[in-house]
This record gives sequence, structure tokens and C-alpha cells, in this order.
Amino acid sequence: MDRAKRLLWWAIAAVGSVSVVLQLYLNLTRHPEHTFAWRLIDFVSYFTNTTGALATAVAILALFRPSSKLAQPGAVTATATYILVVTVTYELLLRGDAHGLYFISNTGLHEVLPVLVLLLWLVFTPKAGLTWRQPLAWLAYPAVYVLWTLARGAVIHRYPYFFADVGKLGYSRALMNGAGFLAVFYLLGLGAVALGRVPARRMFGASTLKYRAGASRWAE
Repeated sequence: MDRAKRLLWWAIAAVGSVSVVLQLYLNLTRHPEHTFAWRLIDFVSYFTNTTGALATAVAILALFRPSSKLAQPGAVTATATYILVVTVTYELLLRGDAHGLYFISNTGLHEVLPVLVLLLWLVFTPKAGLTWRQPLAWLAYPAVYVLWTLARGAVIHRYPYFFADVGKLGYSRALMNGAGFLAVFYLLGLGAVALGRVPARRMFGASTLKYRAGASRWAE
């Protein structure tokens, strides 16, 4: 594995592990009135948390079990689209004041980790083998998340994000938001596949390719 790529995988694994574990700790300690199981389920009910855990798992598998399906370009591409939505949604709709440990976990999950994952995808992930069918398969994770959010909310009347709050928006609006959520993922997936069809020479430029080739020979 290219040295720079391996270092980036290590950075993703480290930042992701620290951020996810810290966020889990905060979730488990901030609602003492609820049971441990309730607080654990609440943690996995946030798309940011599950996506951060996914990105961390992908990085660890890429380092120690590169033959795993989750370490392949398709899974890495899907993870990149998920985490791009995480950071854009946070910056546009959810950003607020955070202090102490909350600031560290928020920064790691919403800013540092997405930048690292997107950088790895843009620079080091092979894209030519991506197919037009894959973006539809990549919708499985966000689709299950939408269904889980609505089903759990119907039982406990609590929703992790305001744009999914059926109590305030009603089912029609919440479902429309969910459909829009999935449409964004699908379009991003199609864009990623389309980008894989662009010749590498056009994407990076001849000088960049020469530099990367030279760096690879130097690292051998």
C-alpha cells in the first residue's frame, strides 16, 4: 500500500475511533434518567454517529484486512458520499455552539473525519471500476436509517433531527424530507461513478500523475 495512503487510513482510523468513542461516552452519560439500553439506542439513532463508526471500520479493515468487502472502492465511495452529507448537513442546518468534550467530538465527526475520508477518496481510491448499479445498492444504509428513525419516533415520540420530526412536520413532510435525503445520496453516488469515467490524466493533470508516479517509485 502506498505510504501516503496508509498514513491517511491510519489518520481516519485514529480520528474516527477517538471521536466515536467520545461521542458514545457523552451519549451514555448525559441522560442518566434513562436506562443504559435507551442511551445506547439513542447513540446509534444519529446518522452522524453510525456514519463515523462506519468510516472508522472501513479504515481499520483497509489497514488490517484489505480483502474485506468494506475496504473495496465501492464501499469506500459509498462511505464518502455518506460522510459528505453528514458534514454539509451539519454546516448548513445543525451547527451550534459546543464546548469541552462536545466540541472535540463534534469537530472530529463533522469536520476532520469527513475531510480525511473525502481526501482519501479523491486522491487514492480507484474509481474506474465503479458501476452505474452501485449507487442504488448504496441507498440501503440511509434507507434503513430513515425507516428506523420514523419507526422509533412513532414509539417514543423523539426524533434525532428537526427535519425528521413527525410531531412537528407531519408524516407527509417528514416522508418528503426522507425521500429528498435518499435522492441526494443517489445523485452523489451517480456523480461519483461519473467521476470515475473521467480519465485520470484529465482529472489530475499530467504533472500531478508524474509526481505521484515518482513518489510511488521512491516509496518502494
